[in-house]
Amino acid sequence: MKTKLMTATALLILFNNPASAGRDTFRQDPGVELPHLIPEDGEDRRQISASTQLFLDAAKRLEEKTKRLAEAARKAAEKEEERKAREEAEKARLAEEARIEEENRAAAEARANDIYPEIYVTQGKLFSLYDDEHMTFSFYPETSGWHLFQTYGFTDTVMEIYHNGESIVNAGKSDGDDGIDNNELQHKYLEAGERYVVQVYLEYWTVHGSMLLNVRAEDPVEKLWDPLTLGYAKKVWLAPTRTHFTTKFTPKESGWYNIETFSDDEDTVMEIYHPDGYSMVAAGESDGDRGVGNEELQVKRFEAGKTYTIQVYMQDLDDEGFAWVHVWRSLREPINMS
Repeated sequence: MKTKLMTATALLILFNNPASAGRDTFRQDPGVELPHLIPEDGEDRRQISASTQLFLDAAKRLEEKTKRLAEAARKAAEKEEERKAREEAEKARLAEEARIEEENRAAAEARANDIYPEIYVTQGKLFSLYDDEHMTFSFYPETSGWHLFQTYGFTDTVMEIYHNGESIVNAGKSDGDDGIDNNELQHKYLEAGERYVVQVYLEYWTVHGSMLLNVRAEDPVEKLWDPLTLGYAKKVWLAPTRTHFTTKFTPKESGWYNIETFSDDEDTVMEIYHPDGYSMVAAGESDGDRGVGNEELQVKRFEAGKTYTIQVYMQDLDDEGFAWVHVWRSLREPINMS
């Protein structure tokens, strides 16, 4: 084998430098301008062919190996890029978590040090005002969405709602008397976690009185058919094609609860059914109009763990519009304060 390789090497040298070859070994074909070297010995020709094939095979293997190395390098580069991208994404995620945590910490600290008492959707605030006094509260919504602020009492009240120091009450509506009698009612879209400052005072300084301030949130549409949650209102479209809306409420504590409706200037009717099936509303009081305008307001004692059924519909079944129903609590009955 060693002899064959040496012979092939010698022949390749001769091919590359034909001038040095002797005429005894190679001859030139007549009529060919350039020398055409032809081995005279058939064995030498076979040796050259075999050696050339070995060279070509080695070159092919080298080419394939080069391709494999290049592909491996490409994949390694891609993996490195992916690793760097994951690393950057993780850094960004951790930085965002740290930012949110710091914001939450600062918000919690600010809330803990708030100079005003808080109000909640679950419980109305009872307070008294004299002359030019005013009461100021802070409210931190748990969810983003529409909220309704309402006062109850015998006196003419004024209400302002501030966010970041700016009033969000429409001009001329601080004393809009959109609630029951001369009370206030404001319907505002609020962002979860933000701080809103609510201020209530008397329209006339020569009077005094006690009043309630209630705020309620509006449940999102996807929760319409879920049971009522304390402090969260259901908003439903009532029309001749859907005249009644029925929902349920299961209190966690026994006690007195306020059940109230509200609508787009329509006359609503409300029935409340005990778990045993009978109506808890006195005869003729289903359409008692003790709420805002022609809306309903009932105060009933519920037992913890029992499920009560509440049904709302329009007084005129041909009417159509949005209606709200919600349940909330207070230290005094809002009916006796309006």
